[in-house]
Amino acid sequence: MSTSQHPDVVIIGGGILGCSIASYLSRTPGLSVVVLERHGLGEQTTSHAAALLTRVRPHRELTRLVMETFRAIDALGEAVSEPLPLRRVGSLQVATSEPGRRQIEQIAGRAAEVGVAAYGISADEAMERAPWLTLDQHTAALWLPDDGYIDPYSLCMAYAVQARRQGVRFRLQQSVSDLLQRGSRVTGVRLASGECIHAGTVIDAAGPWSTALARQLGVNLGMAPIRSHYWISAPHPRIPSDAPMTILPDSGAYARPEVGGLLFGLRDEQAVFARADRLPDSLNDYCFDVDPTGDEALASGYQGLRQQCAILDELPLAHYISNISSYTPDGFYLLGAMPGVDGFMAATGCSGAGIGMSGGIGRFMAELVTGQPPFVSPEPFRLDRFGAIDSFDPTFIRRCAEARARKRTG
Repeated sequence: MSTSQHPDVVIIGGGILGCSIASYLSRTPGLSVVVLERHGLGEQTTSHAAALLTRVRPHRELTRLVMETFRAIDALGEAVSEPLPLRRVGSLQVATSEPGRRQIEQIAGRAAEVGVAAYGISADEAMERAPWLTLDQHTAALWLPDDGYIDPYSLCMAYAVQARRQGVRFRLQQSVSDLLQRGSRVTGVRLASGECIHAGTVIDAAGPWSTALARQLGVNLGMAPIRSHYWISAPHPRIPSDAPMTILPDSGAYARPEVGGLLFGLRDEQAVFARADRLPDSLNDYCFDVDPTGDEALASGYQGLRQQCAILDELPLAHYISNISSYTPDGFYLLGAMPGVDGFMAATGCSGAGIGMSGGIGRFMAELVTGQPPFVSPEPFRLDRFGAIDSFDPTFIRRCAEARARKRTG
């Protein structure tokens, strides 16, 4: 067993992925793990997420990852003798367009395949469940009663509490300046203070900052920092707190209740992104150069969303939340080792789904680190699947931004 000064595993990043990976690794007897975070746990991208937890995803491997997150939430609640704040309100998918209908059919088929409850319902039944919806009778609607959403910070801290109980050491306010390397092997990290921590495996789970760290090794992670944002309205009597999430593929939008108002997200019609090498150390109060207030995005997407959500005209907006999600060109995540670079792994590029996938990613990465057969195929998540790329190249960054614009699953 290694000591805390020379741990077996160092995880860079104390967001929800770093904490989840630490929680799953803590189950391995004799394995020492240190998590390094330059701020507080879950303070950056994690806390700003809308945290939709939909059990069924268009792809089999993604569905298996999110199903593990639901299992993790139940297990963490039992461990602390208090259920986590998962709002099991269900989700509705509604669409009138042919692409939207095909998506609903695909989700229904996947639900049947994995044994998740899903029911086709009428437009009237959908509006009864989610009174903010305005649907015509030709709308296809799918009801998934077991979905929900959660406070992302609470889930992050639950992973961290479980990890601490099992001996994981968290070092906060510690910034990693360099990855240490001997030949083709990564041997540890150097902190901004000058302290070196040597480890058998280093996991880069630093969210949008992962790219700059990996570049020190000559590794170009296939992702880019793309804007992810949503609005929250003032309270309204037609928005019950126990109403379901709604996924609206026709407009690329989603909506759910939030403190008496409506929380809704829209895709960006124009590409809004940042360069990974120019990000500040903290994203608190961070604004993008393009459309920093989100007004242009709201104006361009308003009419499309309003067609199925006419209540928007009655809702004064109370809050605008903008942050960064790390998107890949294909929407799959970056998980695992980089061929040719020993001792280094990455867990990042979650394309707006990090909260929902956190338990699955934690388990998957822990299995890779400890040499167990992974419970999902590693092929879709390979770090090298995009070939020779430059993470900072504007053309590649736009490819990632286009993946955000194509997203229809919430």
